[in-house]
Amino acid sequence: MPIKLEFATPEGRISLSIDDAQFMAYDAGELAMHSTRDFVERMESMGLGELAQTYARLQAQTEVSVMELREAREDAEAWLGKKEESSVIAEQIMPRVEALRETIARTQADLRENIERLAALSAACDCALHQVPGYQPPARSQR
Repeated sequence: MPIKLEFATPEGRISLSIDDAQFMAYDAGELAMHSTRDFVERMESMGLGELAQTYARLQAQTEVSVMELREAREDAEAWLGKKEESSVIAEQIMPRVEALRETIARTQADLRENIERLAALSAACDCALHQVPGYQPPARSQR
């Protein structure tokens, strides 16, 4: 049975194996950048799925907003070549862009909060690991 560390985090007291604490302290951010699905699965296996799912949802919302902005730009460019462009842009495209701005601002604020929570959890895991007598971080983390 793997050794479990129990320690306080900003998310509350948690109990993680040393492997899971090392993952959270040193590798979670990199995995999230490479594979959101693998990140969510690993975090779920550790009992931290809600935090990871929120991250994934916010990342997906950001991607959707970027796609919608591109569509709005393409629509505006298409109308610029026509005589009635100003009314169409003002009546149809600008309200879409304003709604997207609000969505993006809200999503980015929520994403920043989520990443701060993940970073605080990572720091708490690092601190807990360093409380283990004789503990040395894995060589890959000492870049």
